[in-house]
Amino acid sequence: MLSTSQPTLPPAAPKPNGALRIGLFFLVLVAIAACAFLLYPSDLFMSPNWVPAVQSQLRAILTVVSPYFGVALLGTVVAIAELASTFPTYPREALRTRWARILVLVNVVAAILALIIARVTVPETNPVLLVIGVGVGFQAIIRTRFVLARAMGTEEGGENEVSLNLGWLYEQFQHLCRTQIDLELMKNRRTAVTQILQYYPTIAELYDIAYYTIIARATLTPEEEKTRIEQLQTLIDPKAPEQFSRNSMALTILENGGPAYVEMLLSQAMTEANGTTPRRALQEKLVWQIINNYSLDGLVELTSILTEDNKVRDWVKQAATTNNNTVEANQKAAIAYFLVQQIGEDRLQQELTPTPGPEPTPNAQADA
Repeated sequence: MLSTSQPTLPPAAPKPNGALRIGLFFLVLVAIAACAFLLYPSDLFMSPNWVPAVQSQLRAILTVVSPYFGVALLGTVVAIAELASTFPTYPREALRTRWARILVLVNVVAAILALIIARVTVPETNPVLLVIGVGVGFQAIIRTRFVLARAMGTEEGGENEVSLNLGWLYEQFQHLCRTQIDLELMKNRRTAVTQILQYYPTIAELYDIAYYTIIARATLTPEEEKTRIEQLQTLIDPKAPEQFSRNSMALTILENGGPAYVEMLLSQAMTEANGTTPRRALQEKLVWQIINNYSLDGLVELTSILTEDNKVRDWVKQAATTNNNTVEANQKAAIAYFLVQQIGEDRLQQELTPTPGPEPTPNAQADA
C-alpha cells in the first residue's frame, strides 16, 4: 500500500567543530617554521650569538629523536592500512573509534620498543637502515608464523608440525580490536538505517535505491555486482517478513553506498520535505498515474522510449516478467518507483501529460 504520511525530520546533525582544524593548521605552521629554523644557518642573517648554539642543539636532538618518529610513522601507517582494509565501507568512522586509537598506539609503542632494543643490540648500524629494518621487519615478524619442521606429506597446520607462531598474540589483539570497533559502529549503522526508513518507507523505493547503488559502483567486478543483485532480489520475496526486508534493504544501501551517500540521500529528502509541496505526495501521485495508465508491457515500451540505458531497460524487462507469486500491481509499483528514480519525475510527468492539439480555425468552427 502506498502511504502519503510525511515522516518526521530527524534532529539536525551537529556541525563539526573547527577548533581541531585550527589547531592542526597552527601545528603545521610551527613545524614549517621549526624546519626553516634548522635548515637555514644563522650566519646568513643578523641574529644573536645564542642562535647558532640553539640550532646545533636542536639538530643533535633531532638526530636522536628522528629514528623513533620514523618507526612510529611506519607503525601508524600499517595500523591505519589494516583498519581501512577491515572496514572498507566505514574507514573514517572506524578510525575515530576508541579501539582504533588503541590499535594504532600499540603498534607505535611496540615499534619504538623494538627500535630501542635494536639500537642497544647493534649500536653501530646505520640509523637509516635500522629505521627501515625495524619499521618494516618488526611489523612483518609480529604477523608471521614460522614452520620449523613438518612431516612429509602432511598438510599445513597439521598435528605433525613444529612451528613458532609469533603472530598469535597480535592476532588475538587484532581480533579484539576488530570486534570492539564493529560493536562501536553498530550505533551509527542503526541510526543510518532508521533515518533511511523514515524517508523511504516502502519496499519498492528501498529496492530501487539499493539496486541503483549497486549498479552505480565503479569498483565492483561483474561477479560481485551479480552476487549482490541476487542477494537483493531475495529480499523482495513476498514470503519474507516486510520489516526484515525493509531493514535489510536499508542496510544494503548503507553497505554499498557508504555513510556519505546515505547523508546525501537524507539531505535531499529533507530539502524536498521542507518545500512548499510534500515530495512524497507528488511522487506517489505520479506512481499511481503510471500504475493506472500502463500495463506491464506498456511499462517496458515506455522505458525503451525514455532511456537508452541498457541496464535500466533490462531491469524493467525482468521486473515485468509474469510472476505467479507477485501481484501485478506490486510489480508495476516497483517499476514505477524505479523509473522515478532513474529517469526523473519531470520527464515522466511530461510523458504522462497529454500534448494539447492545435486550436480549431474560425472556418473550421463555422463548418462545424
